[in-house]
Amino acid sequence: APTDNISIPSDYVLGPGDKLAISLFGNDNDEQYSGYISREGVISIPSVGPVNVLGLSFNQASNLINKKVSSSLLGTEVFLSLEELRSISVYVLGEAYIPGRYTMSGLSSVTNALFVAGGVNEEGSLRNIQVRRNNKVITTFDFYDFLLRGSLKTDIRLLDGDVIFIPFIENKVKLGGAFKRPYLYEL
Repeated sequence: APTDNISIPSDYVLGPGDKLAISLFGNDNDEQYSGYISREGVISIPSVGPVNVLGLSFNQASNLINKKVSSSLLGTEVFLSLEELRSISVYVLGEAYIPGRYTMSGLSSVTNALFVAGGVNEEGSLRNIQVRRNNKVITTFDFYDFLLRGSLKTDIRLLDGDVIFIPFIENKVKLGGAFKRPYLYEL
């Protein structure tokens, strides 16, 4: 779905492919620039020069650019906005309904990726979904919390190259009879 109308959280981490719009105003400056963050994480601002924003949150980058502009162009202030979001590639592997590599918006989360991949197949764990970054498990996502309670407390924003791994169900029990939802449950 288009992400043009979504507000950008201040903790959004900038990266290569994001397009920034920079408005300078003040003394004799009323200029607007826009440009993509390079692969090296640099945005080039005319009259100021290159500024490295790689790995900075939107808020941190805004403060850094403000300092650079203030020191280079006296009496000039800056307004920064995110014009276009970059795309990220994530892998949904293991017992996903349609495992594979998916290209998504830079604002995507674990639940977004699971829905794009068709969810968890019949053999997959809903309670122990691992999110791996740089070969380390950074969080474990419990899909039951989302499905039964609407809770997103373990849902995190994904970064380029993240792996969502869905293992097999290890412990399960089948409940039948006079239950609201008789079915196979993971313990």
